[in-house]
Amino acid sequence: GLCKGSSDLIGLRTITIGPEHVGQTMAVFAAVEVKSAKGRTTPEQQAFIDTVRGMGGLAGIARSVDDAAAILQLP
Repeated sequence: GLCKGSSDLIGLRTITIGPEHVGQTMAVFAAVEVKSAKGRTTPEQQAFIDTVRGMGGLAGIARSVDDAAAILQLP
């Protein structure tokens, strides 16, 4: 992993943003922590997710494929 508490799945998702970046494709850091229905995150895992979100990335806990798609904001 990247560090203690880093998510199971790490990657980048491309997006197109704002007037100053019109037409450019940008990468957004994405982190998905995969858990079973009853699985719990460790404090380190939650801190990692909170840090990624706080810096503008996409991050969360997925208990299903639909959860992962929602975290990654997929249509």
